[in-house]
Amino acid sequence: MHLSSRFLGAQAAQKWDIIASVVLSRPPVIAPKMLEIEKRYQKLQLEEESENSLMNNYELKTKQDQKMLARREQLLKEGKELSELDEEIGVTNAVREDEWNKKAEELQKRYNFSKIAEETDPKSLSRLLDRKLVLIVKQNFGEKKYSSPWILPQMKNKEGETLRQTAERCIGEIAGGDLSASISGNAPFSVFSHKYPKPITQKTGQIGAKIFFYTANLAQNTTDFEANKDDVADFRWVTREEFWSTVPGKEYRNASKFAFLE
Repeated sequence: MHLSSRFLGAQAAQKWDIIASVVLSRPPVIAPKMLEIEKRYQKLQLEEESENSLMNNYELKTKQDQKMLARREQLLKEGKELSELDEEIGVTNAVREDEWNKKAEELQKRYNFSKIAEETDPKSLSRLLDRKLVLIVKQNFGEKKYSSPWILPQMKNKEGETLRQTAERCIGEIAGGDLSASISGNAPFSVFSHKYPKPITQKTGQIGAKIFFYTANLAQNTTDFEANKDDVADFRWVTREEFWSTVPGKEYRNASKFAFLE
């Protein structure tokens, strides 16, 4: 009984820093490329649909255009009057498709989609548009601005503040400008505990930190991100595989792995 009381007393004396961490994601913008087996299956589905389904109005007009153009070609060879037939033909779907292709080329030149698709800068939100990207940072802590290894953004909970409010404050403080993001739910999805080295425990009186993880998504119209240089020494937007190869600590990574489901 005496030993049990001593153990409970020691547990009660332990103090932990309570921290909220945010897995801030940029969801995929475009659909991923199909696998080879998916392409073959799609081809079979389209062939079956073409054989068995009814034609829509556009397809019916395309078929009619082909017949009318063939008739026009025949009348032209015979040297007959074409004005009445040309009026009946009007604007064919082939002409419309040419116009659409020209507009697509103009948009390609204006917005340079191919350059966006080839973006490799890890700070850019325009890279890997078919993948989920997550923000990792080298965060500044303390008066001397100690820079952490690569981690998920985090903030220490303040007295009277809920964990969700801490997570919201974390997003606000790491961003250098206005940033629109929505946190998923009021409860964290995971927690990770780690103990401080003895010198830090002796200095702060805290045995370690308990990090509670939240998930959040950027607004769909977000195209740029600036980090608050006072709080963030460096940042990257990374895929699941890049997260695992960049962020140290297997137990830390495991605690947040469910946020990387795609």
